[in-house]
Amino acid sequence: MRYLLLFFAVLISVASQAKELPIFENDYYNSLKVKYAKEKYKAVMVDDGIPAPSFQKNIVDLAIGLLGIRYRFGGESIWGMDCSAFVQKVYAIAGIDLPRTARYQAKYGMYVSRENLQPGDLLFFRTYARFPSHVGIYIGEGKMIHASSAGKRIMISDIDKDFYLRNFLFAKRLFLYDPKEIVEEDESKK
Repeated sequence: MRYLLLFFAVLISVASQAKELPIFENDYYNSLKVKYAKEKYKAVMVDDGIPAPSFQKNIVDLAIGLLGIRYRFGGESIWGMDCSAFVQKVYAIAGIDLPRTARYQAKYGMYVSRENLQPGDLLFFRTYARFPSHVGIYIGEGKMIHASSAGKRIMISDIDKDFYLRNFLFAKRLFLYDPKEIVEEDESKK
């Protein structure tokens, strides 16, 4: 019950802040004719830190609000969830719609090197398969929050532990738009 109340408190807090995110409109932005180009421009602006710190802090705050919920493979509720359901839920509350599995979540966003990680970036790992089968959210200072099958709960782990170093595939950064729309529009041009 405690987690449910905490979850809803964080949800209300983030929802009230979500409207404060600035929209990028200027002469250059308005001159762009293709939706993909406009969204790419916004992505670059966010990557340059406007308003990434606020957005990323919201992601981390939401994720931390779910700490301790037990791990359940295939679970999607506060009574138990797996890694990709956790990431999907956190980002959905922040307004970004992601697919359900780590494998498909890995198709969205921009690649980021480990040296350039920022809070809110997604970290993908190979665990039981060659494709991305585990995902966590980077929270800063070499740590990630994730639903851990080994730890049996949503927890914070050091990404420099041997297991995570050996199984790390790549990191991705998501932005303030629905990544599905951009991929669909880009694919329709081919």
